[in-house]
Amino acid sequence: MMTPGERHDVTGTDLVPAATRPDGSRSGLLWYVGVAASVAIMARYPMLGLPCLAMGLRTQAERFGLKGFGCSIGIACGVLAAWCLAFGLESMVYAATLTGVCIAVSGLMWKRRASVLAISLVVVACAAVSMGIDAVSLARAGYGLAEAMCAMLAEAARAYTGGGIEAELTLTALEPVFESIWPIVYVTTALVNVGAAGLGSMLGGISPVRPGSRPSPADARGHIPQPSSFDAPLWAVGLLVLAVLGIAASTLSFPSAGIVRTASWTLLLSVRYIFTIQGLAVVLALLARWRTGCFLRVVVIMFAISLETMFVLSIIGLVDVWANFRKLPRDGAHAGTQA
Repeated sequence: MMTPGERHDVTGTDLVPAATRPDGSRSGLLWYVGVAASVAIMARYPMLGLPCLAMGLRTQAERFGLKGFGCSIGIACGVLAAWCLAFGLESMVYAATLTGVCIAVSGLMWKRRASVLAISLVVVACAAVSMGIDAVSLARAGYGLAEAMCAMLAEAARAYTGGGIEAELTLTALEPVFESIWPIVYVTTALVNVGAAGLGSMLGGISPVRPGSRPSPADARGHIPQPSSFDAPLWAVGLLVLAVLGIAASTLSFPSAGIVRTASWTLLLSVRYIFTIQGLAVVLALLARWRTGCFLRVVVIMFAISLETMFVLSIIGLVDVWANFRKLPRDGAHAGTQA
C-alpha cells in the first residue's frame, strides 16, 4: 500500500480530464480541428490564420512526432482541396501559398533547423510564388507585373503626398525609384508572413506535451528563441557586396541594365532586413546588460526602429559582424540563430 506522498510521485496515476492528458486522444482531435479551422480562416484573414495554423502544426509535431505533423499537413491539404472544389482554384491559390509557408516554418523550427539561410530561402520562395501568381493574374487582364506594381506604388505615394504641383513633381522624381524597388513589396510581405508563422510555431513549441512525459518549465523556456543572440551569417555580407556591385554596373549602358538595377536594389533592400535584425539584437543585448526597466526598453526600441529610416540599425548590424559588440562566440563562419 502506497503512502499519499508515494502516490503523488507516481507519474500517470493522478486524475485529469481526458482532454488534458498527455496521451489523450480528445486533445489531439481538438488540435486537428483547429488546424482545419485555421486553413479556412486563413483564406479570408491571413494574419489570423497564419499563426494559428503554424501553432497547430508545431503542437502536433511536438506531441506526436512525424505522425502528428503528417496528419496535420494532410488535414490542411484536405481543407484546401475541399475549398477549391467549392469555390474554384483561384480562390485558394494564395491560401495554399501561406499553408506551404506554415508547413515549412513549423517543420524547420520543430527540427531545430530554422537557420537564417533556411528562413531566407522560405521568404524568397514565398515572394517568388506570390509574384508568379500575380503575374499570371495580371497577364490574363493584359497588364504587366512591373507596370502594375509601379502604378500601385505611385498611387500610394500620391495618397500620402496629396495634390498640388509639388506633389506631382515629387511623384515624377520617384518614378525611377519605384521601377527599381517594386519587388521589395513582395519580399516584405513574404517576410511578414514568415514572421507570423514563426510566432505561431514558437507558441506551439513553448510547452510541448509528449505522450507519457511532462515537460519542465526549464525545458519549455529552452524552446523560446532569444532575439538578442541573433547573429547574421557571413554570406549576407557577400550578398550585400554583390548588390552594391550590381547597382554600380547598372549605371553603364547595356541592354539589360534596368533588370540588373531592379534585381540589385531588391537584393540590397532584402539583405538589409538581416542587418536590421542584427542591429536590433545588439540594442536588446545592451539593454539586458544595463538591466533597464520595461518602460525604458520599450522607449529605446521604438526610438531605434524609428531611426531605421536612416539605416541606423542596419549600419549597427553590419558593423557588429566584425566588431562583435556582444562578444558572441564565433568560429569565422557563423550561420545565425536557430529557433
